Amino acid sequence: MKKISLLVVFIPFIFYSIALAQPDAQQKLDELQSKFDSIKDLSADITQSIGGKANLTGKIFYQKENKLRFEFKNILIVSDGETSWNYNKRDNKVIVTNFENEGTNILSIEELIYEYPKECDISSYEFEGQTVLEFVPNSSTLNFSSIKLWINEEHLVTRALFEDPATGLVQIDLSNYRLNSNLPANYFSFKPPVESEIIDLR
Repeated sequence: MKKISLLVVFIPFIFYSIALAQPDAQQKLDELQSKFDSIKDLSADITQSIGGKANLTGKIFYQKENKLRFEFKNILIVSDGETSWNYNKRDNKVIVTNFENEGTNILSIEELIYEYPKECDISSYEFEGQTVLEFVPNSSTLNFSSIKLWINEEHLVTRALFEDPATGLVQIDLSNYRLNSNLPANYFSFKPPVESEIIDLR
């Protein structure tokens, strides 16, 4: 009986200790957003994996107000915050869209950090020395099942895992960050090459 009594006392203590160890999700989100507020531009190495297999490796460049540039082996994606150009180098083909069009919103780092959390239930936990923030939509307006963000001690995202009903698991890994290096404006504009095929969907 003494052993049982000791166990009854010990189990609640374990769960209480685990609860204390869980990071506060809103606090971690606030820290991430505060870090992002301090960043004017950034660049990083990026790897995209689908279903556990890497399919794109390259670099990302970002400047505030949704200016983005993705450089991959055969693909270049550029956005000035209003227009997006997706250039397939091998086929010499350019697809032009409005940035806000459905299907291009995945490019919006600002939407990921500021807007999605407003429409999601947020939780967090620690994994291998990093905080993982999980967003689960609480409405039907978002087209993903969940997003998990791995955040390091510098409050930078090192991994994003998107669970999408259509495509499955899409993982983005980021490393070798460079912050506030005054990226030139021409990084975020694009002039289609001569004789390229242009498909304008705006």
